[in-house]
This record gives sequence, C-alpha cells and structure tokens, in this order.
Amino acid sequence: MRGMMLGVFGVVIGSILSILVAQYFDQGGGSRSTQPPDPLVVDPQHAAEQTKKLP
Repeated sequence: MRGMMLGVFGVVIGSILSILVAQYFDQGGGSRSTQPPDPLVVDPQHAAEQTKKLP
C-alpha cells in the first residue's frame, strides 16, 4: 500500500515538474509573444521591427 502511494505521488510530482520545465523552455509560444512591445522598454525606432516579429 505504501509503495502504491509513493508511486502515485511520484507520478503527480513528475507531471507537475515536466509542465513547469516545458513552460520554462518554451521561448516561441505563449501569451508573451502576442503582447505588443512595451513602450517604456522599446525605443520607437525598433518598435515597428518587434511588432512585425509577432505572429
């Protein structure tokens, strides 16, 4: 019984960690790429170029 509980906890923790790792290494997708450039960070000369990079 104890081994089965440890196995279930291991699967749950492993799945949570795999989701977190996948989100961490996902550079091209997500809501980050759909937002317009921040005007306080991007200067006006490069804002148009960064807007073109969005999908």
